Amino acid sequence: MDFDKLGQEILTNVGGPENVAGVTHCVTRVRFTLKDQSKANDAAIENLAGVLQLVKQGGQYQVVIGPSVEKVYNAVLKYGKFSDDVTGGSQESTAKPEGNWFNRALGLVSGIFAPILGLLCGAGMIAACLSVLTVTHLMSDKSGTYLILNALAQSVFYFFPVIIGWSAAKKFGMPGTYGMVIGGAMIYPDIVAAASASHMKTIFAGTIFALKYKYTFLGLPVALQSYASSVVPAIVVMWIGSYFYKYFKKHIPDLLKTVFVPFLTILFAGVVGLLIVGPVAMILQNMLSDTVLWLISVSKGITGFLLGAFWSILVMFGLHWAVIPFFAIDVAKYGYDVINPLIFSGAMAVLGSAIGVAIKTKDADTRSMSIAAAISSFFGVSEPALYGVLVPRKWIMITSFAGAGIGGAIAGFGGAKLYSFGANGILGLPCFINPKGIDGGFISLCLSGVAAFLFALISALIIGDKKESTGAIEAKAEEKQKKLPKELTFTAPVNGKAIDLTEVKDEVFSKLTLGDGIAIEPADGKVYAPFDGIVRVAYPTGHAVGIATENGAEYLLHLGIDTVELKGQYFKSHVEQGMKVKQGDLLVEYDVDKVKAAGYDPTLMLIITKNDALDTVTPLKQGEVKVGDQILDVKVK
Repeated sequence: MDFDKLGQEILTNVGGPENVAGVTHCVTRVRFTLKDQSKANDAAIENLAGVLQLVKQGGQYQVVIGPSVEKVYNAVLKYGKFSDDVTGGSQESTAKPEGNWFNRALGLVSGIFAPILGLLCGAGMIAACLSVLTVTHLMSDKSGTYLILNALAQSVFYFFPVIIGWSAAKKFGMPGTYGMVIGGAMIYPDIVAAASASHMKTIFAGTIFALKYKYTFLGLPVALQSYASSVVPAIVVMWIGSYFYKYFKKHIPDLLKTVFVPFLTILFAGVVGLLIVGPVAMILQNMLSDTVLWLISVSKGITGFLLGAFWSILVMFGLHWAVIPFFAIDVAKYGYDVINPLIFSGAMAVLGSAIGVAIKTKDADTRSMSIAAAISSFFGVSEPALYGVLVPRKWIMITSFAGAGIGGAIAGFGGAKLYSFGANGILGLPCFINPKGIDGGFISLCLSGVAAFLFALISALIIGDKKESTGAIEAKAEEKQKKLPKELTFTAPVNGKAIDLTEVKDEVFSKLTLGDGIAIEPADGKVYAPFDGIVRVAYPTGHAVGIATENGAEYLLHLGIDTVELKGQYFKSHVEQGMKVKQGDLLVEYDVDKVKAAGYDPTLMLIITKNDALDTVTPLKQGEVKVGDQILDVKVK
């Protein structure tokens, strides 16, 4: 595989370096934040050899590669020649954030945690190895060797506010060094000591926000907390701090910025963070953690089955980032986590399915791909097997998820716990060993993995390499296409005067370069869908919308001539890329009079763009038209 070429092709098809606001990677995905997602060529990226899947989630444009993701990421950086702001993800996208608040929150969490997960796992593996060595009495926890290795393992977790402060600061558009300094202040030795001081008073006594304090800051009580290993407080403090940073950077003269931007940002963000934001965020973190543990304790078996079975689905859609932060929160607060053991069996089930397909298939390419996916799953990276083996084979995918659910239930009933972060899959087993010794929880975890693996393997051997052939899929598509009407009637998208497209004062349209159609001199600015379809292009400026019909025809609504130069002024779009629209749905509004006053022609062009499915385009009406009037007859092959 030429990863250099793959990275270059991906960069080209996301709209080039100039369209990239931020780029990073996790274990399997190159994660882009694009300035305008409509400029990306989704189909081209999905068809690249080496790309497993394309996922749009939480405002991120995620290209799933698999274990070789870092090589592709490095190639993207090589050809993109990005600044530190872009590779740190601190540049902001000019595109409208996609999805609801939950999707945007997922994008935020993944953007903060993805750069530091490897570091957490590496330190966790050292801690896990120490647990094995001390439990087996191969090393004393009083020795100098243990002292040094334990410091290497625990420093990441103790100084977590510094590390996550760096990542969160960059995500919120503030230099990472600011996050490190503010995070460092949160765990400064004197602050930690003050948080556990005696003879304390209490504010908000009798409420969930009750806080103890001993010292004051300019007369205000300082409710200091122990922020070592905490997660939420540092993130929230960096979010607030980013607003101070952006404000001071904007308003302080250039001559004074070098000194006064960091001086005032650290001063205000640090004081507000330690006095107000940090203590409140710490309370919220503890409440969230307690709630999650309570929900799991209600029925560990059922929760284990559901989380185990559906975890791979969450991963496929990027929704697992809503759960991952709780691993770190629980380990920091309780010394262990009960969520992660419930999903351990997922990798084992996927491994069993991949091996089963490799054994049963008669196709050499499928066997090679399945073996590679199995090896990847053994090391805890399941996405190559998910997309390459399971998704094309529905019944094997269902049995794999069922096996993972059975394993999750066993781990839940057995009380398995995660005591430190580390490698995924089988190599991560030491992370589940109780520092006091092997217990029933660890044994139940091992049983959960074995059960999931065997169930998925046996199911795959019974089902075999069954998936719909390309021919069958094409036959279904052709059958569906035959049932669709070949003659389409488009209605007027706007009130006004219909004229022949050749009369438009722009040669690109009048010479039918893009395709045939009709033009309308609008009487008002409300533009409606002339036919059902899916929005393929929705420019942020609102001046153009491209829609594909189910029948194969594609059409473009272009509002005015050269109106892209208005940069969205006087236009208001009501659609986004990927939306389904029905004939008569409101697409865009634009102020026709103001467009004219600005010196632009507001004529609307309805163009049936040229493609292989198109047969003929015939205008049906000229002169005065109203929204809903039949104006174009389109025939497809």
